[in-house]
Amino acid sequence: MSLTPSSPLRPVLLLASALAIAALPAFAQSEAPPPIDHESQYAACMRLAREAPADGYRSGVAWYEKGGGSPAEHCIAASLLQLGDYAEAATRLERVAADESLSPRPETRAGLLAQAGLAWVLAGDEHKAASARDKALEITPDNVDLRVDRALSRMTLEQYFEAVDDLNRAIDLAPHRMDALLIRASAYRYLGQLDLARDDVERALALDPDHPDALLERGVIARAAGNKDAARKDFLAVLNLTSEGPAGDAARLNLEAMDVRVE
Repeated sequence: MSLTPSSPLRPVLLLASALAIAALPAFAQSEAPPPIDHESQYAACMRLAREAPADGYRSGVAWYEKGGGSPAEHCIAASLLQLGDYAEAATRLERVAADESLSPRPETRAGLLAQAGLAWVLAGDEHKAASARDKALEITPDNVDLRVDRALSRMTLEQYFEAVDDLNRAIDLAPHRMDALLIRASAYRYLGQLDLARDDVERALALDPDHPDALLERGVIARAAGNKDAARKDFLAVLNLTSEGPAGDAARLNLEAMDVRVE
């Protein structure tokens, strides 16, 4: 049956068609999600990673699933680091650092690898920490902090000559770097080069005569050299400066090993 202008069905069908056409734009608009401002999302996610890491993790995962890519994974890694899942955080940080599209700046990738190194240390894996720091130093070979950090990993792995190499470069770049001088003194002591160890400690004490760690190291060197009186003097000086904490505890243990009673 054909519809004529006088047909009662024609107005009804025309109205239904018009309503359907009018509804299409609104339906299509509701289905298309608004574009993500990735820069703002990154800032918000990293803030959560610092302040509420469990929320930061969930936010990062949701963002990653929506195409957040490496920035989202960095937020996930930062959240995991705060949550204590160090190995997973380190793995993700290394993966993000390998993505050169994340940032054209080499320093950014080196910084991510440095974070990965710290995470591996916290996870108790100094081999992987050293490896991450190796990669970071390939990018920024004159980064003093990374040199010192890798030297610490090498000290833990009893790679004392390699640690000295890193510290030599660090001290060339930063001659007054107290921690580098003291770590190198320890490395020389482990290598049996007590004169070189003592020279580094004296350089450190010239910068800060009351530095507990420097006095402790000088005492340990003196004890290794068989000079118990000098060692005792330095250990007691450490206890006078700080009776608690790692330096004080180490001084007390050294004194007790020398059969000196400490009240």
